[in-house]
Amino acid sequence: MPISSGLNSEIIRVGIVLPEDKIQEITISWSPELELESNIPDLKDVHNISLIVENDGISVKNLPNSSTQATIALACPDQVESLSTKYGFHVDSVVAGRGFHWEKRIVVDLPGKLDISIQDGSLKVINFVNVEAYVACVATSEMGSEAPSDLLAAQTVVARCWSLALAEAKHLADGYDVCNDDCCQRYQGTTYLTTHSLKAAIETRGEVLVYDGQVIDARYSKNCGGMVEAYDTVWEGGKVPYLIPLWDGPKQKPGYAVDDFEKHYAYNEAYCSSKRFENVNLAGMLGKVDVSGSYYRWEQVMTKAAILENLKKYTGLVWSSIDDIRVMERGPSARIKYLFLVGTDENGKMAEQMVKSEYGIRQMFSDSFLYSSAFVIKNAETLMDDDHIVLRGVGWGHGVGLCQMGALGMALINIGYKDILKHYYPGTKLTSLN
Repeated sequence: MPISSGLNSEIIRVGIVLPEDKIQEITISWSPELELESNIPDLKDVHNISLIVENDGISVKNLPNSSTQATIALACPDQVESLSTKYGFHVDSVVAGRGFHWEKRIVVDLPGKLDISIQDGSLKVINFVNVEAYVACVATSEMGSEAPSDLLAAQTVVARCWSLALAEAKHLADGYDVCNDDCCQRYQGTTYLTTHSLKAAIETRGEVLVYDGQVIDARYSKNCGGMVEAYDTVWEGGKVPYLIPLWDGPKQKPGYAVDDFEKHYAYNEAYCSSKRFENVNLAGMLGKVDVSGSYYRWEQVMTKAAILENLKKYTGLVWSSIDDIRVMERGPSARIKYLFLVGTDENGKMAEQMVKSEYGIRQMFSDSFLYSSAFVIKNAETLMDDDHIVLRGVGWGHGVGLCQMGALGMALINIGYKDILKHYYPGTKLTSLN
């Protein structure tokens, strides 16, 4: 079965260092025991290289006799059985959380082949890696290595489905299939891989969810906030029969979260509810990229001046004031699908601007990126006179498909990964590609 839309093989191409990161120097190191192949001569006696953009080529700083090259290739085995913690190429200065409030530079360890080139004056690093190795690494990049086996197994199956479906195919024109970040799936190689997490990947090798004979487009997010959102609230293309709204709890209730936001805000029986993690080491369970504990319920204050800056940044409009915010439509989980900003433009005239999509709303109402679009404006009655807005919201992420913290809550009460998958993707069937 073709897995990579770009390569039509069992290899997936992952963008690791991208031109927009504007990185012009990186260091790559590896263990002396690593089975290494490269197009760079004289690597036999060294175990690290420093690469720098120089004269429209790539220069190896610590190999003075080497010539500048247009591309550099490094490769090592990447079969899932060969993996272990920090196996592969140790690459520094990799961006995690591009454009989000947790953006940072991290170090990653990558199996497979690295293809290093220059684009727009900056380094570009693509990791060609076996899909089974890729999904094993995604599980502990998305979740912590201390997570229960059933959570890791569920995450691995979901990551495999997402990779197979490759429904969005955002990056094919850029020469790779997926990026290493939240835009696609978090992939930090073997950096956080453990024997525990690798076992979950190997035991579910080849397992996928199918609907109507096809591998499903398995969306997922950090915390649904108590109700899983419908696909068509977040993306175009109509309804998807297995990505539907449902209460993220032991019992399904009548109605939807959007029917009464205050009652929804008070709902604490969900698998992803904070009360289920009072004595749980969430950092160990969820990984080390996220830095906030505000997953299930949160509040955020933002100045109107910051919203005006975002309005200019994302639409080019210059306004002098924000006078009202009108929510026009919400999805079942209370996530806002679109709203109108009402204010005064630079000429002193009344103006309106629609902010469309869950993504666009989260982008507009934050200095970096809002937790979710499932919020109400707490100071709505005084908004005209206030110089700020107070948002009271639920959940983290788009909320469609598997809720990672809900799956964690289920695994902690010994619900198996097959039942976790059945809960979040109703009507699907678990099968094996083998």
